Amino acid sequence: MTATTPHRSPADARPHALAARRRRAVGLLPFLLVALVGCTGTGTGTGTAGGGAAPAPSASVPAPGASGSPGGGTPGEPAPAVPSPGAVTGTSPEDAFRAWLAASRAPDVETACGYLAPALVDRMVAEMTTQGWPGITDCASMTTTTAGLYAAVGDVAEVEVTVREERPDATVLAVSYAGGDCGTAVMAPAGTSWVITEQSEEQC
Repeated sequence: MTATTPHRSPADARPHALAARRRRAVGLLPFLLVALVGCTGTGTGTGTAGGGAAPAPSASVPAPGASGSPGGGTPGEPAPAVPSPGAVTGTSPEDAFRAWLAASRAPDVETACGYLAPALVDRMVAEMTTQGWPGITDCASMTTTTAGLYAAVGDVAEVEVTVREERPDATVLAVSYAGGDCGTAVMAPAGTSWVITEQSEEQC
C-alpha cells in the first residue's frame, strides 16, 4: 500500500506562511527580520532568540530611546553630533541586533520599536500591508502581531550575526537564520546603542 502524505489544511499552514513572510518583509529575517528583519570592531558572534530560550535584553544594552541619545538636549540648544561607530560605547551592533530580536519575540514593544529607525518601520509596515497582513498600522501592531504568530508555531530564531563592513556612519552586519533566510542589517549609532536602518535588506 502506498503511504499517503498527511495533508495540512490552509488554516494550519497560514501561521507558518505568515511567519516566513514576516522574515522577508523585515529584509533579513526577520529581518530585517524583517525582521526587518531584525538581529549586529570586527568581532563575530552567534545567538539564539525566540520562545522560552530567548535572552531578555540586559541592562547593559539600553534601547536607543533612552536618555543620552542624539537630539535629547534642552530646547534651544544645538543637537549633539551623531557619533561615529568607533565612538559609540555601551553595546556593540551585534548585541543591539540580538536585543531587538529578543524584544520583538517577547514581545517588548517599546524596546523592540526603539531599535528600529522610523524609515525602516515605514517600509516594513508598507510591505506587510501590501502582502495582506491584517491590522498592521505601526511598529507596535507589527511587533505584537508577528510575535504572536511566532509563538503560535513554536518558531525559534536561531541566528548567526557577523560584521561584514564598518563604515564611518554605520556598521553592516551579515545575518543568517537557521531556516535559510539571510541578509544585511545596517546599524547606525544612536546614543550609546544602535538602530537598524532602512538600508537593511534580504539577500537569500
